[in-house]
Amino acid sequence: MKGKLLLNEKLIKYTSWRVGGCAERLYIPFDKQDLCEFIAALPHEEPVFWMGLGSNLLVRDGGIAGTVINTKGRLKEMRLLEDRNVYVEAGVPCAHVARYCAEQGLIGAEFLAGIPGTMGGALKMNAGAFGGETWGIVKQVEMINASGLVSSRYPVDFNVSYRSVQSENQEWFLSCQLQLQSGDTATSQKKIKSLLEHRANTQPTNQPSCGSVFKNPEGDYAARLIEKAGLKGYAIGGASVSEKHANFIVNTDNASAADIEDLIYLVQKQVKEQLGVELQTEVCMVGKRMKEIQMSDAQQNPEKFGRVAVLMGGMAAERPVSLRSGKAVYEALLRKGVDAIAIDVTGSAIDALAEIKVDRVFNIMHGRGGEDGVLQGVLQVMGIPYTGSGVMASALSMDKLRTKLCWQGSGLVTPQWFLLQSESDLDACIEKLGFPVIVKPAQEGSSIGMSKANSRDELQKALQTALAYQCDVYAESWVTGKEYTVALLNGEALPVIRVETPNVFYDYEAKYNATTTQYHCPSGLNDEQESFLRTLATKSSKVLGVKGWARVDVFFDEDGQYQLIEINTVPGMTDHSLVPMAAKQAGIDFDDLVWRVLETSLG
Repeated sequence: MKGKLLLNEKLIKYTSWRVGGCAERLYIPFDKQDLCEFIAALPHEEPVFWMGLGSNLLVRDGGIAGTVINTKGRLKEMRLLEDRNVYVEAGVPCAHVARYCAEQGLIGAEFLAGIPGTMGGALKMNAGAFGGETWGIVKQVEMINASGLVSSRYPVDFNVSYRSVQSENQEWFLSCQLQLQSGDTATSQKKIKSLLEHRANTQPTNQPSCGSVFKNPEGDYAARLIEKAGLKGYAIGGASVSEKHANFIVNTDNASAADIEDLIYLVQKQVKEQLGVELQTEVCMVGKRMKEIQMSDAQQNPEKFGRVAVLMGGMAAERPVSLRSGKAVYEALLRKGVDAIAIDVTGSAIDALAEIKVDRVFNIMHGRGGEDGVLQGVLQVMGIPYTGSGVMASALSMDKLRTKLCWQGSGLVTPQWFLLQSESDLDACIEKLGFPVIVKPAQEGSSIGMSKANSRDELQKALQTALAYQCDVYAESWVTGKEYTVALLNGEALPVIRVETPNVFYDYEAKYNATTTQYHCPSGLNDEQESFLRTLATKSSKVLGVKGWARVDVFFDEDGQYQLIEINTVPGMTDHSLVPMAAKQAGIDFDDLVWRVLETSLG
């Protein structure tokens, strides 16, 4: 064979969404004759999939079994025939066809400029744009079957409809002849330019996408329905409904194919439930999903949870973050089929639950009142199961000073500290710790109220800042080194994340708002160091009696010594949060992570 045969070839670079697993075999033909010979030589039962520019295509993360034929840059012949029809092979990009026809003084193919694929793909799905459809200009096509035999077919041999072309035979498109009308080249080129400008202004052409995801329902537009359902900008993982055009799903942040597929199904579900319209995809989804988490029949049944109240908000300083986390958790539970209700706690949790019958609580209230044992005690008295740690572990973990005492008592290393009750303690603190130090409110989270101090005046100001939160305040020796965080799920440590921020330290702004914070997962540690930190995180949580899920923050200082900083028992679940990031690295998507956390309430 003259072409190129690649084994276990990653398909990310071949798809316009920039996602997808590997092709078991990928063949790039030299020309049409070479392709015919290759097809003829394949075993008759060999699965074959054809790919051009990879648009209107979602290759799942598990990849494609069998052989993928890639015609990008191949089957690229295009010429004008004696009868003024245009011969086009399957690998020619549609935009090239539009321009070539215009140059030949032929009109009617201008709409092809708006189709981001090859002619083969356009023939396969009757692609269209700006009111035109591929098969409206097709006179004849050339097909190849599984035996490598080539034959001619005509439009009457196919069942052609909106974004669909069906044939009785197992055949693939090799080329076509387009029948167009004579016209003015300048006028045609002007129309193409206008259509391309319109496309650039209305579609997210600068982001990886597949083109339009859903077929337009008769008499309506999919984009209008999706926007009306309030889904513009909605995201799952790295996939998002485009803010520019709601019928586009864009890869914004290293999305997986599973992220995109889950988002497609969510859009269909929400539009159906809210507007009564069943959106049909025009995307070809192929391959297999990555190995699914095996669940027992009982685990697969969302009814086992009964009615779940997602408690969020609260009155602590972390209320805004809790609301964002709560929204994400609530929506994940709905996608999983769980009977969930979202409750914004603005006062007493008892009052919030007083007139609502629930079977369990997913606690996503960060900080005081939600993470410190208070809510856990209330729910325990009310007899309502809840997620995460119990009363004692929650109270100890929320109090950074008591956490450090427990760790020190168990022989674990944590930075030196000094209790600051008033300004009269400053000199003793300086004598013990020196500078720099970081001053912390002991019972606040998310780095709220923390300040670095390099002098006595800065220490005095930092103390006043922390005292405003009306809790114990302490100074801690400043640790210079690399910062890591380890998420825990049901007693197991997830992959370690290394955190880098240009800020003075990993403060509230860096955690939830900044775009300059960098997260590295894999962490860059060697296997021995990674294993050490994961074991350390598990041990440090067991010392406090932590259950279910948590996140441990730790440094490696300049001497290579670890320094345990703190532990969170109701970690964030926002788009900046670290537990979902670590879970994704471990192969657990966001919805499955939420499901697993909810399962901690069953114990």
